[in-house]
Amino acid sequence: MANPKLAHAEGSTKSSTTLEQKPPRVQSLNWTTALSVLTALVALGSVILHFIGDVSHRQYLKFWGIDAGLFPKSTDWILINGYYSLVTRFIAILEVIFKNVHWLATAAILLGLYMGFLLTPIGSGRGVMHEWLQRRSARYRNFLRITYFTALLVGALPLAMFVLTSVMVIPAALGEEAGRAAAENELDVFRKGCSISTPRCVEARREGQLVATGFVLDSSTSYLAIFDERTQQGRVIPLDKVELVSARPIASSPKEHR
Repeated sequence: MANPKLAHAEGSTKSSTTLEQKPPRVQSLNWTTALSVLTALVALGSVILHFIGDVSHRQYLKFWGIDAGLFPKSTDWILINGYYSLVTRFIAILEVIFKNVHWLATAAILLGLYMGFLLTPIGSGRGVMHEWLQRRSARYRNFLRITYFTALLVGALPLAMFVLTSVMVIPAALGEEAGRAAAENELDVFRKGCSISTPRCVEARREGQLVATGFVLDSSTSYLAIFDERTQQGRVIPLDKVELVSARPIASSPKEHR
């Protein structure tokens, strides 16, 4: 005949074993949640990079007066362009921060003074204002409390919309600024001319006849975007029977012209 105490002990052992096996399930659930969140962040980051890359490319060609619809790009190219556009903008932001570090120091000091004020009896609500409020009637305190939270809610809604709009605008602003900055930097170099500029200058020829001389801005299967050295403007050339020839010998370099 089975011993009841022994059976009870075995049941307790099984229960404790079952309880000990639960943490791995919780840990597995945490890993699953973490992977889901990571997957969502990667997808969101890819969408943002694609958006920044596309806006940057369009703004770059718009700077030269060229229709970006004539130069479609693959998804991989847009993602890579978005990544480099984001990096260049972050570097530019860091440069601005370092140049204005004195303003950051001033803001830090003012913030420290404000936090110090909050720790005082008046700032923490334990001072004269708090004592004055306690002497008012309950109906008056409730009225002030309702008025305060109503004003806070009314003021918070526009602020929330402003913050949401700012977050939505940031990727577009980064892409536009990156494309414009890249075009402006290239324009400074292109204006030096084919003889001393660093980028490779090309000649576009159709059936042996010179069509344009300048720097390639973009290209597709049907069109070529070029900065014309003579007109100092961007132009689009159909690629039908067009040959691109280097306008400067390979052995030549800008140092030889100094």
